[in-house]
Amino acid sequence: MSCAGKGYGRNPQSNDYLNAHFSSIVTNAVTPKTTRHCRKYKNSSYPSFTPILNQLSVTSSLAGEYSLVYIYGSNFLPNGTTFIKFGDYGYINVTYYSSFNISFVVPLNATSGDYNVEVVNLYNGNFSPQINQSCPSTLQFSNSIAYTII
Repeated sequence: MSCAGKGYGRNPQSNDYLNAHFSSIVTNAVTPKTTRHCRKYKNSSYPSFTPILNQLSVTSSLAGEYSLVYIYGSNFLPNGTTFIKFGDYGYINVTYYSSFNISFVVPLNATSGDYNVEVVNLYNGNFSPQINQSCPSTLQFSNSIAYTII
């Protein structure tokens, strides 16, 4: 479906070719007019690749015990490009559910203490056209939430 007056065919400046496509054509004595309006994309910015961390399902656990933590937020990326920075312990892989929900397992060998949990997106041009491969990889960090191992 295309916008009136922008069309294709033999006479692209005419709305006549749209008559078969739209039943909402209103005609008057001089020029046919459509009651539909075309939307124009006005946003010229790119989407954000910076993750946003809103909430953790749990914020503490016992040392050496299995603990699955769900993370709620936004701008999470699939295919191994989003992971967790678990304080000074290092980086942890996540399970991706959606761009708003991921999870991770607290490392069993992490010692007692407080850890800042941050979501990290690895952006290396993987969402750009395949023409320019010279972009270096950048890490996009979210805000942090404290997690305590007792």
